[in-house]
Amino acid sequence: MNRVGVGLSKETDPDLAIAEVINSAVTEAQLPEVNWVLIFFTEEHFVHAGRLHELILEQTQCECITGCSGMGVISHEEEITNGPGLVLMAGYTPEIRPLALAKYQELEYSAGVTQQLSEALNDCSEEQPLFFFFPDVFQHQPHNFINMFNFLNNKTAVFGAGSCNDGSQETSIQFGPDIVTLNGAAGLAFEGVPEFRAGVTQSCATLGEPMFVTEVKDDLILSLDGIPALEVFTEIAKELDFKDMEEATQQLLLSFPLDPEQPVFNGEGALARHVTGIDMATQGITTAEIVHQGGVLSFAYRSPKSAEDDLREMLLRLKNQNSGSPTFGLYFNCASRGEALYGRPNVDTQLIRETLGDFPLIGFFGAYELAQMPQGVQLYTYTGVLVLVYL
Repeated sequence: MNRVGVGLSKETDPDLAIAEVINSAVTEAQLPEVNWVLIFFTEEHFVHAGRLHELILEQTQCECITGCSGMGVISHEEEITNGPGLVLMAGYTPEIRPLALAKYQELEYSAGVTQQLSEALNDCSEEQPLFFFFPDVFQHQPHNFINMFNFLNNKTAVFGAGSCNDGSQETSIQFGPDIVTLNGAAGLAFEGVPEFRAGVTQSCATLGEPMFVTEVKDDLILSLDGIPALEVFTEIAKELDFKDMEEATQQLLLSFPLDPEQPVFNGEGALARHVTGIDMATQGITTAEIVHQGGVLSFAYRSPKSAEDDLREMLLRLKNQNSGSPTFGLYFNCASRGEALYGRPNVDTQLIRETLGDFPLIGFFGAYELAQMPQGVQLYTYTGVLVLVYL
C-alpha cells in the first residue's frame, strides 16, 4: 500500500528542522521505507543546505532526493512566507518509479542544463511520465526549458515553479540525489502514475471587454480595437487613479487567452503579462508575450476577491473530475500570492482542505509557474498550480 508523509518545521537549526520533519513525514506516517524525498525551504536555510542534504540521506537511507529553495513554503497545514520554513514530503510508493534530478552548468563548454535534462527525461521508458520541475530563475530562461519539454519524445507532463529566494540575492539552491547546487535546475519524475489531475488558478481580474490587437510592428502593440494602444492604456490607468505611468506599468497587466478562438480569462485559460515598455513616438506598448495582429487580449489587475473566487472554481473542477482523496499533491504558488495578496494567511491551503479534504500536500512560493496544457507547457505568472496524484 502506498504511503506519503509530510513534515513542516520553522526551526533554523538544520539538525532540529530535519529531525522534526522526518519524524512527521516518515515515523508518524508509518512509512515502511522511503522511496523518494522532496524538500522545499526558505532563504534562512541556505547556509545549512549541505547539512540538510546530509541529514536526509542519513535518516531516510534514500538517495532519491530533490527539491529547492523558494520565497516561502507550503504544507497542507500552513503557508510560511515570513521567517524560516522547511517542508519535506517522503513517499513509499512501490507501484511507481521515481527519478530525482539536479543539473547545473559544470564547465563553460560542457553540456548545458537544458540538454542534460532532455537526455535524462528521454531515458524514461514510459510515455508521458509526470515531472515536477524547479529551475533557478536568476541564471536560466524558462522558455529554453519550455521549448525542450515540448519536443521530448515521451511527451513528459511538466508542472513546477521558478526556484528563488526572498529577493535579497540572485541565488537559489537545488537538491539532487548526490548534489546540492546553486542556480541549477532540479526535479522529480514519476513513471507509472495511473492518474493525476491538475489545475491553474489566476490572481487577476479583467477590466472591461476583451480587445482585438489591430496593429503590431515588431514587438510593439500599436493599436487595440483601432485605437492607439498607449491611449487605451493611459485611459485605463486614469480610471484606476494610478498616480503616474510607472505605477500603472507595475499594477496593470495584459491577459492573453491560450485559445484566441474561444477566449477565457480565468483558470488555466489565460496568461498574465506585464507591460514592459511604452513608445511615445508610435503610441505603442510592449509586453513579454509574442503578440500577433488579430489576437485578443484584456487588461487586468491583481484582485484578492477574484483570486479567491477563481481558486474555489478550480478546486470544484478538480473535485468533479475525481471525488476521491488524492494520495498526495503539490502546489506551486506565485510569490505575489498568499498573505501578500489576501492580507491574511493560509487562504489557499484552507480552501484546498475545505474542498478536497485533508491529504499530504507541500509546495513553495516561486517566481513563475509552469503547467502542462494541451497546447504544450505554459509559463504562468500570478497563478497557483495544483497537481493531485492518485495511486
